[in-house]
Amino acid sequence: MKRFFKYGLAAVLVLALMVSIFGCSGGQSGDNKDAKTSAGQNKPTIVIGSKTFTEALLLGTMTYQYLQHLGYPVENKVGLGELAVIRPALESGQISGYWEYTGTVLINVMKHEPSFDEEECYRLVKEWDEKNGLIWLDYAPLNDTYGIMVRKDIAEKYNLKKTSDLIEQIKKGEPIRFVSTQEYNERPDGLAHFEKVYDFKYPKKYLINAALNVGYEALKSKQAEAGLAFTTDARVKAYGLVMLEDDKKAFPVYNAAPVFRKEIIDAYPQLPEQMKKLSSLLDDETIMELNKQVDVDKKSVDEVSREFLKKSGLIS
Repeated sequence: MKRFFKYGLAAVLVLALMVSIFGCSGGQSGDNKDAKTSAGQNKPTIVIGSKTFTEALLLGTMTYQYLQHLGYPVENKVGLGELAVIRPALESGQISGYWEYTGTVLINVMKHEPSFDEEECYRLVKEWDEKNGLIWLDYAPLNDTYGIMVRKDIAEKYNLKKTSDLIEQIKKGEPIRFVSTQEYNERPDGLAHFEKVYDFKYPKKYLINAALNVGYEALKSKQAEAGLAFTTDARVKAYGLVMLEDDKKAFPVYNAAPVFRKEIIDAYPQLPEQMKKLSSLLDDETIMELNKQVDVDKKSVDEVSREFLKKSGLIS
């Protein structure tokens, strides 16, 4: 929440002096100059929010640090809450922007059928939210959806790179145990849809039901050869597992993208292109590594975010 306190004429003079000093500092890049100039014209503060899981915290923190470096007036509300909290906060103007997933809004907000095409899904949510005064900026390559993971030894044994490669081995009768959840196996857009897209039937004797997050442990302990995973989960990398390419697009798309209130983009028209420099760097492998540094290596979100931005040349 913005905090403005009145301390009399002396405080106003001090504040004016500080704005003068920092607003006129030299040595800024072209982007920084634009942001500094805008900030000096009483433009709105950009309040950055995020959801509370690691990946969302990283995306929000990177955005806050990046925009702060560019000289924007920013406020940190990273970790505000999940969809039921953060979406109304954006709609009401309590926050100015946060990273959302295309499939999440399509399915949970618009009540639309899942989409399996990145461009189509993005277009649908972008057009929907324009009517709500919300602007979706370019989405990142990262797609935090379901995927098929296999143990590294299995990937090497069968030369598996794509999901189709795995299906070929299953059709040959190879004893590849697959761990997923009962809920996924029973959902019409779950296992049945997966089998339809890849034109096969998984032998029931090789299907293992487990709790949502137990599959990673099952592969690690060699109780299964393959399993259902989230494509950006840190444990895939931490456990030395291999994520196969979903080459026939069997899983709904959940590309992450920054979403801002229209008045913010109107006030700072250079923001979309600047944010694109960040979003274009974030693919599945990159965000998985960043998630790992936080969840497995126990580094702070702030440290991991700042290191990534520096290595990418977005901040100094």
